[in-house]
Amino acid sequence: MPMPTHQLELPALYGSSPLGFLAALGTLHLTTHLLDEAPRLSWRGPDAPAVLHTHQRLTHETLAGLLATQLPTQPDKDPLSVAPGILDQPRHLEPGSPNDPLQMPIDEALTRLRDHAKAERDHDDNRAHWFTSLINTLSLTPGKSDKDGTPKNKGAARGTLYTRTTPYFGRSGRMTLPNNWTKASQHCLEDPAHLYAALTRWRRVDDYAGANLDYLSTGDAHMVSHGKATQQGVPGATWLALHGFTAFRLTGNTNRPQATSWDPATHAFTWPIWHQPHTTNSLTTLLEHPEIRTRTPRPTRLRNLGVTALYTAPRTHLPYGDGPLEPGRRIDVAAQEVRNPQPTATLQKGG
Repeated sequence: MPMPTHQLELPALYGSSPLGFLAALGTLHLTTHLLDEAPRLSWRGPDAPAVLHTHQRLTHETLAGLLATQLPTQPDKDPLSVAPGILDQPRHLEPGSPNDPLQMPIDEALTRLRDHAKAERDHDDNRAHWFTSLINTLSLTPGKSDKDGTPKNKGAARGTLYTRTTPYFGRSGRMTLPNNWTKASQHCLEDPAHLYAALTRWRRVDDYAGANLDYLSTGDAHMVSHGKATQQGVPGATWLALHGFTAFRLTGNTNRPQATSWDPATHAFTWPIWHQPHTTNSLTTLLEHPEIRTRTPRPTRLRNLGVTALYTAPRTHLPYGDGPLEPGRRIDVAAQEVRNPQPTATLQKGG
């Protein structure tokens, strides 16, 4: 496949920001779905914007217009137009079931997954990929219990287990993945300029919480003109970032969920920045490379992979649930290598 000849810098999507990074991945995945030839993604460098490489010339206006074609027509009914039928599930009504409808009984989840997988084999349907990017059938959680630990329904007493969702979505209060997708979509439908702004210069919206991907969306009182604490999310960037979730594979072992680029011990998102343009397929290989996922990465091997920087952002916590991801912090790889030197071979004298 020939390399793309056109480059479009996306000045608002900085690789050092978790929301900016995820929004760049979402842009790559959506344009892959829209263009005849696969686009690629790279970065100008550490603490620098993303660059989209395409075979046809795009401007920020034409790219925003292309992305807008993937907005749902009725987000309150099904907010994920690229994979209809994934996010339109009703909440399970039995007592003790989780609030998020994507946390479904494992038997139901496996039935849905089999149907999606068959559609993928028979008709090149993409819903199996999206299903497994958002719903983890390999790590389960029990239903809700009363304060004394008694299951709220007889099904829970018999051991009903529910799927988990991607850890990239931080759940606070009664937030669910579908309703966050719906709210971001509604803002972008009401004002299509949000998508152009997502690529060029973010526009924050009062009383919009986002999806806990952006620490600045918490809107402390000193950050706003009226002096009152309020949520100030970025709808366009959030909508793109939600589509970026599909880049991360969900795995697990019963009660121990795992996800690409996510550290379950520290509840932190860790990601690379690279200079060689990647398609969605080659990007998956890079994100899952052992040298990216190790806690003691080595500079030489990272350079060989085309990686120019690594960043991390732990998730904050609130009294009523998950909080937003912290601002991205660059990992000092060289210092880590000094603290964790690799063993060297020594010559042994013969006896």
